[in-house]
Amino acid sequence: MKLPKLAIDNPQFTVIIFILLVLAGFSSYLTMPRTENPSITSPGASVVVIYPGTSPADLEQLIAIPIEEAINELEDVKEISTSIKDGLVSIGVEFIFNTDAKEKYNEVVAKVNDIKTGLPEDIFSIETFRWLTGDVNILQLAFVSNSAEYYEMEELADQLKMEIEIIRGIRKVELHAYPEREIRVSLDVEKMSQMNISIDQVAMAIQGNNANIPGGSIKLGSKSFTIKSSGSYENLDEIENTVVSSYQGRIIFLKNIASVEFNYEDEKYLGRLNSNRAIFLTVQQKDDFNIFSIMKDVNPEIEEFKSSLDSEIEIITVFDQSVFVDQRINGFITNLLQGIFLVGLVILLALGIKSSIIVILAIPFSFLIGLAFVDYMGFGLQQMSIAGLVVALGLLVDNSIVMVENINRFLGMGYSKKEAAVMGAKQIAWPIVSATVTTVLAFIPIIMMKNQAGDFIKSLPVTIISTLTFSLLIALTLTPLASSRILKLPEKGNKKAGFKKILNSIIEGPYRKSLNFALRNRLLTLLIALSIFIISVWFFINFVGVSFFPKAELPQFMIRIEMPEGTDIDRTDEVAKYVESVIDTIPLVKHYATNIGHGNPRIYYNVFARNYNKNFAEIYVQLKEYEVKEFDRLLESLRLFFAGFPGGKINIKEFEQGIPIQAPVVVNVIGNDIKILKRISSDVEEFVSDVEGIINIDNQLNKTKTDLNININREKANYFGVPLIEIDKIIRTCISGTAISKYRDSKGKDYNIVLRLPVNEKIKLQDFEKIYVRSLSGKFIPLKHLTDIGFDEAPGLITRLNLKKYARITADIKKGLTLDEVLIPVVERLENYNFPSGYSYEIGGELENRQESFGGMFQAIIIAVISIFAVLVLQFRSFTQPLIMFVAIPLAFIGSIWAWYITGNTFSFTAFVGLISLVGIVINNSIILVDYTNKLIQEGKGIMDAIKLACETRFVPIILTTLTTIGGLLPLTLGGGTMWAPMGWGIIGGLITSTFLTLIIVPVLYRLLGGQRPKS
Repeated sequence: MKLPKLAIDNPQFTVIIFILLVLAGFSSYLTMPRTENPSITSPGASVVVIYPGTSPADLEQLIAIPIEEAINELEDVKEISTSIKDGLVSIGVEFIFNTDAKEKYNEVVAKVNDIKTGLPEDIFSIETFRWLTGDVNILQLAFVSNSAEYYEMEELADQLKMEIEIIRGIRKVELHAYPEREIRVSLDVEKMSQMNISIDQVAMAIQGNNANIPGGSIKLGSKSFTIKSSGSYENLDEIENTVVSSYQGRIIFLKNIASVEFNYEDEKYLGRLNSNRAIFLTVQQKDDFNIFSIMKDVNPEIEEFKSSLDSEIEIITVFDQSVFVDQRINGFITNLLQGIFLVGLVILLALGIKSSIIVILAIPFSFLIGLAFVDYMGFGLQQMSIAGLVVALGLLVDNSIVMVENINRFLGMGYSKKEAAVMGAKQIAWPIVSATVTTVLAFIPIIMMKNQAGDFIKSLPVTIISTLTFSLLIALTLTPLASSRILKLPEKGNKKAGFKKILNSIIEGPYRKSLNFALRNRLLTLLIALSIFIISVWFFINFVGVSFFPKAELPQFMIRIEMPEGTDIDRTDEVAKYVESVIDTIPLVKHYATNIGHGNPRIYYNVFARNYNKNFAEIYVQLKEYEVKEFDRLLESLRLFFAGFPGGKINIKEFEQGIPIQAPVVVNVIGNDIKILKRISSDVEEFVSDVEGIINIDNQLNKTKTDLNININREKANYFGVPLIEIDKIIRTCISGTAISKYRDSKGKDYNIVLRLPVNEKIKLQDFEKIYVRSLSGKFIPLKHLTDIGFDEAPGLITRLNLKKYARITADIKKGLTLDEVLIPVVERLENYNFPSGYSYEIGGELENRQESFGGMFQAIIIAVISIFAVLVLQFRSFTQPLIMFVAIPLAFIGSIWAWYITGNTFSFTAFVGLISLVGIVINNSIILVDYTNKLIQEGKGIMDAIKLACETRFVPIILTTLTTIGGLLPLTLGGGTMWAPMGWGIIGGLITSTFLTLIIVPVLYRLLGGQRPKS
């Protein structure tokens, strides 16, 4: 290879190129987006339809099934799931992962628009949302006051909203947890019936007097004038004085049959902060922006706005993602610096000051140049990319260590500094290229994984590949150049000292004896190694648990309150206040935000906010600090305290890392009859609840509610000439209210003009007696003459999966337990359960995602092994020698298995990533060993002499590269929490066993299988 000589012969050009590359990397480091977690673009969309006052059964037929059938016509649909509850339909469609997310979203929108005309005309809203894991609020503020009116708080929040949303990098600012104001037109329907005035007449009168139709323009002389005739309402008096009809020769104004006033819509979402009334403001950032840069602009605006407030309203920060991002990134940066220190210390002790300086130069250069590429690929600084830097830390110096060690060896042979640099680099160049390529090939298949887990972790292999690639470039150019200038010729008689002396004594003592014994007893050595491998695999299957992603380990959690279906928001609020009283007694709590009737705004990437639901409340709790044992004790004590709460469920939800899943434990029961599904789901819920360690069990189908059923007597309605649709419309208008027009005030804010009964508080049964309907002849008939009122029990929720009804039972797992431990007993009982014909079950949740992700990882590891084998066959022109090198892989797995067991870690997704990393890492030692043995044989040495000399010569660089990799990983492994410990211990354990066993087993196999002279 001529590249090292080219760099040495052109030092000025080489230095300038690297200066430019480093500057580009430094610029990227300063401008890269910084977030807590990577964003995942999921190919999917949700269609949410709000149709107040409609039962789940009616919604299924009128809305859910038509939309499902339309969406099902699209290509690449993976799953369609539907949730139907009173007045609300939510349909989620997930597409195969490798499809174009934007294109599929547009197709869903087009399908929904195509069938809108076939849906009921009086639907309140129908909206389509694209799934975005990155669509998370980075900031949540609370406007807190117990005395100010909601509209006053809203106006202030809206002012701050307008100030924030114009800041560069802000995607969206929203307000939550306040009732909208409306113009309430409270009708006296009894008086209206006496005057023969229908609700339609009132609506048409208001709409007709609230028009703003342009009159065109007229040209007078040289000027043009816009013609303006009537206009919209300018105040409430104008609304009150609207003429609606005439009666007995008198004009009837709206004020004669109704009261008109500002009022609030019915309560559906209440918010509090620390038990005080509040509304929330949330902020989302755009992709590819630095959260710290955004908050640097946002915070001064907030502080300035706070200073302008009076004491009646206070602004408090509920959640600030930048704080957690800063903590997370600082933690990784600390691990990285600690790793750099350990790597530098190992190199310094082993190679001396000058050699260590040359090697350590590769670290900042590789990092900075690599980050430029990471930035170019569209990734930012978050836990995955920084973890990639930590993993790469110990690997990226390997090439420079081997290069410097070989150059030093040539210096010891008497060559000049330049000659030693050129010849030493030339001899080792292709082996380190092959070693780097094999490592890179191990990570490339992870990038190619076509699932959410692969997308979630993609920035880690991209970061490792980029830094390793540039570390190879540095080792082939800058390292030989620096060596030719900095290294000095060894003094004659200079003996090795310190760490070098220790390594040398190991080579000449225990290692030489062990190698000689192994070469003499080759079959026995291989049999021992095989036995250790088989025992380790058996131990892994029986004693090392399997998991997916761990807990988030953050000082925050959710308390979820689920009341029986049909519970009104006031009762849910009472229970929320009870929970607040308990939270107030916990000294560790910093603050908490209560959401009644809705979930807390989305603040974590894989936790989605629950939509409007009167029987649901969610409390976001933030603690002053996070300490593992104290945090676990607190959550366990709260679970025990709320376990026996009567009349509802109070669950404690801890945030988890990884891809979004509905729950760790998910059992889907599929069938057609809702009653049978309900019975089966109750049995399955019992199976799940009987297992120790399963918590937060939820069976949404096992929730019924009582409906007030207004049965229309069709014969009477036909006899009196009253269309059924008129009865439905009048009931809806009087009880729920109907928005018929808009009123715009002087500030440009719009308010709905709503017709309804004059209900002061809650609707009573007696109110139905006040309702009259108009017949085709113009007469008004009391509603009670046409209907019977009764109470019917109805399902509170209907769920559908892929166009079929189903029941879903979900649950969480206590910390410290694995999914398999709790799920196996459940599956055993399900297998023995007598399902009726046409009914079956499926396991979803973590198991489904784990199987999909681990399946992708298995494919990745197979692709990596085949790719690495192909490269080695190309380099060594042999099938046998690559197989010899591949023995390092099972030898590495031995160490990983025992490392996981000893440290108490499970085989998780990140552990699997570590395993794939090992495939590329451990084979490097074999490459260096076999390549040098081949060279010695080509030079004429006997096979035994060549094996022994190669092993002893490469012992030091192999040990050093192992120690640097371990040193770089150790801080992340010890301080990275449950997310990174499995990966770190897996790589460290695998490196330890593979390094020492490779130095014994590879020579033995080479003697048995690879003794022939390789082709030149």
